Amino acid sequence: MGVSLNWLTRRRELGLTVLAGRSALDREVAWAHSIELADPTPWLSGGELLLTTGLRLPGTPAGQRAYVARLAGSGVAAVAFGTGLSHARVPAALVEAAEEAGLPLLEIPLPTPFVAITKAVMERLAEQSYEGVVHASRIQLRMTRAALRGAQAVVRELAVSTGTQVLYMDGEGAVRASHPPGSAGPEPVVLAELRAPGAGDGASAAVSTGPQGSVAAQQVRVGPRAHGRLALVTGRELTAVDHLLLGHAASLIALHEEKPLRLMDEQHHVNGLFLRMLLDGTVSAPTARAHLTEAGFPVRDGISVLVLRGGSPRRALDAAGSDFAERGLPRFGTVRGGCAVLLLPGDGSAQARALTDGAAARLRPRPHAGLSDTHGLDAVPQALREAANAAAAAEARSGHELVPFASLAGQVLVTAPETRGLLRELSAVRIAPLADYDREHGTDLIASLRAFLEHHGQWGAAATSLGVHRHTLHSRVDRIRALLDVDLGSAHVRAELLLALSAWPGENADADGVVRTSRP
Repeated sequence: MGVSLNWLTRRRELGLTVLAGRSALDREVAWAHSIELADPTPWLSGGELLLTTGLRLPGTPAGQRAYVARLAGSGVAAVAFGTGLSHARVPAALVEAAEEAGLPLLEIPLPTPFVAITKAVMERLAEQSYEGVVHASRIQLRMTRAALRGAQAVVRELAVSTGTQVLYMDGEGAVRASHPPGSAGPEPVVLAELRAPGAGDGASAAVSTGPQGSVAAQQVRVGPRAHGRLALVTGRELTAVDHLLLGHAASLIALHEEKPLRLMDEQHHVNGLFLRMLLDGTVSAPTARAHLTEAGFPVRDGISVLVLRGGSPRRALDAAGSDFAERGLPRFGTVRGGCAVLLLPGDGSAQARALTDGAAARLRPRPHAGLSDTHGLDAVPQALREAANAAAAAEARSGHELVPFASLAGQVLVTAPETRGLLRELSAVRIAPLADYDREHGTDLIASLRAFLEHHGQWGAAATSLGVHRHTLHSRVDRIRALLDVDLGSAHVRAELLLALSAWPGENADADGVVRTSRP
């Protein structure tokens, strides 16, 4: 925004005469400044109309040429020389130097006070400011109407109204809407950064100006939820109106993006309350079936429960919401015991793995996932217990693969946090003496006991699995009886020893210290 020299020289009441630089009268004046220093350049910032009576003007033609060169180098828009006081007329050397430098030089007649010129510039700047506000308000109305048609319509209205290129990018840096379509535009560093994944989490606004052009970016956000960035790219200098309209467009797009999410949040809240009732067993199966079917949740093949353990359960539920929306399913999720709990249709294996490998993988720390068996609607509390145990097993293994409850057959007690410590204490009492004996005598009592127990005391099958004669196995089992002072004919004793073996971190244990027993 500035006052054109052409406009100023056409003001007859000022009586200005153009002496030099007529070809540059399209320049705009940012301010009119009266200064009488021999070298005023330290007090100039560029774009000024410098008013002077030549009081400190050098007296020699060489000095006057140097004076003009300094002013031209400082970026002043023009020089207006008042005659009739220190100089009866503008020095010829000054006129010649200004013409050579392409610097507009105006003569101010004695009857015209400098304040009249300053006032004219100020009033014109004020008029332009008001015109800009009026213009912006009209554009805002058009953009508001365009918002009814979506983000692309708002982007187009902003680009057309400002004569710029506009891009709306999501949080991953993908362009969601742009205008003009497919235009290349300059690529300053800030725009390249905005295209990078996760850029929507940065500062709320950014501006970049360089040889390639200017970029202003505004975050599209409502409260804590950021939807992306709106960027305005142009080859000219950005104006206050550009920034005003950019902010308005970002607000409109944010509201447009937020409407379905707010409705979805409300629906998620209602569904979460219903799931809590299901988990508590306070809803009958027929009532649950009717409610879920009406909500569009398939229950014909039963249900399963997924538990995500660790990290932020709320963030895990939000991440899962996108996967449910892509599948056209309502999300029934809640937080229980510091874990995210989700209801899945059918056996839920495919969706659970997609959630674990996709949405949940973006969470830090990544949660541990456990999936229940498939159940009817009358057994949702049981499904929750199974999924919770499977998630605990996943955490015990320090891995991030989905753990189905069905895969824990024979391992639930070992992997459950409540019993894992007790079983380790039991193995320290019952199995450690055998380990000490094996180490001292080079025997293999632990493997022999495991084979004997897993083959239900069948000497031939157990000896064959060890690759020894049955008499050798008899001898080893007798040694075990003596060392442990137990009756291996008791089913209770055999069960206790098998559990103790399952918790013993021996040579057949997995990385998590859990022994995987075989099934004969």
